[in-house]
Amino acid sequence: MMNLSRAVVRSFATTSNRRATAVGKDQIDKGYFEIKKVQEHFQKKDGKPVFLKGSVFDSVLYRITVALALVGVGGMTKLFYDLSVPKKE
Repeated sequence: MMNLSRAVVRSFATTSNRRATAVGKDQIDKGYFEIKKVQEHFQKKDGKPVFLKGSVFDSVLYRITVALALVGVGGMTKLFYDLSVPKKE
C-alpha cells in the first residue's frame, strides 16, 4: 500500500519537462497546434472584447442579455415610482 501511494505522488510530482523528455521532444500532440490556433484567434487586436470574438451567436446572446437587463431596470424604475408616489383616488 505504501509503494502505491509513493508511485502516485511521484507521478504528480514529476515535472512536465521530465515527462516530455521521457516521451520524446519530437512527438508533439496535434491538439497543441489547435489550441495555439484558437489562442491566436482570441488574442487578435481587433478592438472586440473577448466575449464577442467567438461567433455571431456570441453577439446575439450579448444583445439579448443587454436588452433583458434594460427591461429589468425599467421594471424596477416603474416599481419604485409606483411605490413612492401615492395614487390619487
